[in-house]
Amino acid sequence: MIKGKYIQDKNNHFAPQLIAHTGEGWVSFVLSQGLVAIVLFFFFFITSCQDTVIPTIVVVKKDTTIVAKNDTTYLPAKVRPVLHEWQHKTFNYFYEGASSTGMTLEGNERGDVVTIGGSGFGLMALIVGSERGWISRAQAAAQTQKIVRFLGKAERFKGMWSHWYKPDGTSEPFGDQIKTGDIVESAYMAAGLLTSLEYFTANSAIETEIRDSVDSFWKTMDWNFYTGKTNKLNWHWYSLTNTLKMDVRGWNETWITYIMALGAPSPHNISQDVYTQGWLSNGGIYHTNRSFYGYDLPLGEDKGGPLFFAHYSFLGLNPRKIEDQYVNYWKQNVAHTMINRHYCIVDAPPAYKYDDKNWGLTACYGAKPPNWNYNARSPLNDDGVIAPTAALSSYPYTPFYSTQVLFQLAANSLVNGIYGFADAYCPQTSTSERKHLAIDQGPIVVMMENYRSGLIWNLLMKNEHVNAGLLLAGIKEKPVYSQGFHLATINTITNEYDMMRHPDRELYELDYDVITEGNTTFKIINADNKVIRDTTINAVLGENLWSFNNKDIINGKQYTITMCAPDGREHNMVVRLR
Repeated sequence: MIKGKYIQDKNNHFAPQLIAHTGEGWVSFVLSQGLVAIVLFFFFFITSCQDTVIPTIVVVKKDTTIVAKNDTTYLPAKVRPVLHEWQHKTFNYFYEGASSTGMTLEGNERGDVVTIGGSGFGLMALIVGSERGWISRAQAAAQTQKIVRFLGKAERFKGMWSHWYKPDGTSEPFGDQIKTGDIVESAYMAAGLLTSLEYFTANSAIETEIRDSVDSFWKTMDWNFYTGKTNKLNWHWYSLTNTLKMDVRGWNETWITYIMALGAPSPHNISQDVYTQGWLSNGGIYHTNRSFYGYDLPLGEDKGGPLFFAHYSFLGLNPRKIEDQYVNYWKQNVAHTMINRHYCIVDAPPAYKYDDKNWGLTACYGAKPPNWNYNARSPLNDDGVIAPTAALSSYPYTPFYSTQVLFQLAANSLVNGIYGFADAYCPQTSTSERKHLAIDQGPIVVMMENYRSGLIWNLLMKNEHVNAGLLLAGIKEKPVYSQGFHLATINTITNEYDMMRHPDRELYELDYDVITEGNTTFKIINADNKVIRDTTINAVLGENLWSFNNKDIINGKQYTITMCAPDGREHNMVVRLR
C-alpha cells in the first residue's frame, strides 16, 4: 500500500513524499521534483496490473491537515474497554488489595496500616464494584460489614476517628498525632458511610446491620466539640493533652467537613455562624472578577491549587446541583481543571515535557530523582511530576481531555500496575513511583463512575442529612443558569468545546437550559456552512439534555451547533466532535 503527502522543508517549500508499506513496515521517500514523473509512471504501471485500490491520502500544508476518513480513536467501542479495564483494576485496590479487616490500606508499601479517609472512599468504590458486576452485591455488603465492625471497635475521639489505625483498632501515630481525632478524615468516612446507608436498603440481616451501624456512628460524631467553643472547626483533637489544633478554613478539599457538621443531629452539629465565620471567613474566600487563562475562578488560591480540591468533597456531592449566592460549584471545578491543564500545556517549563496527553498536578508521591516525597503539586508548586489521579478523577469535568490522558497511561508500561496506575510519573526523566495511595486511587474509581452513570452522586445527594447541611450552608434548592449551553466550558486555547460520544450510551450529550418551555431547534453546521442535522425538541423549563448522533459527522472535525430557544433567541457554540 502507498500513501502520499507533502512535507515542508527548511526553505518552506513543499516536496512530495511517498510512504509505502513493504510488508514489514512503512518506509518513506522524499522526492525531488525531477523524480516525481518517473515515480508516478512506475506507480501507475504497477497498480494498473492489480485490482483498483483507493489509497488513503493525507495532505499536510502548514497547520492544516485534511484526512480523507473518520478518526476512530475516540469511538465508544474504543474508549469503553480501556475505561472499564482501568477503573476495574483501580477498584481492586479496595477489594482484592484490602486489609483483612476490610479497611483500605493507606498505601501498598506501608504494611498493615489502614486509613480512615481512604476507607471512606473505598466504601463508595465497593458500591461501584457491585453495580459494575466486578463483585456481587452480597460480596460488597460483606466487605462493608467488615468495615463497620472494625470502625465500631476502633478507638474514637469524641466520635471521630484517627487518620491511621493498626489492624487491632488502636490508632497508629501520624506525625505528631498520637491518640488524636481527625475531623477531616472522619468526614470522608462519614460521606462513605452515608452513601452505604442509601445503597444497602434491603431487609436482610447484613444490610440491616450496616444501616444500624452507620446510624449509630452518625449520632455519636461530635462535630461541635471540634469548634472548641469558637466559630471555626479544628482539624485535630490531641486527646492526651486535650488540645485542638489546625483551623479548617476554605477553600480547599475539606468543604465536605462543614457540610457534614452542619447536617449532623443536635447537639453535635455546628451553627451557621461557624460555617460563615470559619469556612467562609465572612465571605473572604470569594474572589469576584478573577480569572486565569480566560477561566473565571472565584474560589481557591491563584490558578486553583492541587486538583484534589475539586475531587475529595465532590465524590458524593454533585457540583452540577450546587450553587450559593456567589459560586456555581460545577463551573468552579471545571474552571479549576481547565486552568491546571492549560498551565501544563502552555505555561509549564518545556523541559517538563507536558502535553495534551500528559497533564495533571495534584498531591502525590514524588517521581523525579532525587525527590520521591509526597507533595501537593499545582501550577504554583510544580516540579515536573504528574499524578494520574489528577486528570482521571476529573472525568466528569473534562471527559475528552481525561480520555486523552487515559489512553497515554494505558499504553505506557512505565505507569502500569496491578491495582491501576502508578501514583506519579515524570515525563522529563521517564521515571515513576509505582506505589499506590488510597486517597489517590479512590477518586479515580468514583469519579469515573460519576461520569459514566452518576451513581455515587445520586446516592449521597438524596441523603437527608447531607441535604440539611447543604441548605444550612446557603446552597440554593437548584442552581440558576443562563439560557444556552450552560454546562459547557470553551477551551480558551482553541476557542472550541471538545465533545466525544459517551462511552456507554454511545451518543453525544449536550446539556442546555431554556427560560421558557417549548419547541427548541438545534442545527449542526459543518465548515462548508452545510446543515447536517436539523431537529426540534419540546424542551421543559430549565435544564435539558440533547443526545444526538449523525452519520454525516466526520470525527475530529469542527462544527457549529446552533440552538434556537422557545423565546426565539439563538445561541451558538463552536464544537469539535470527536
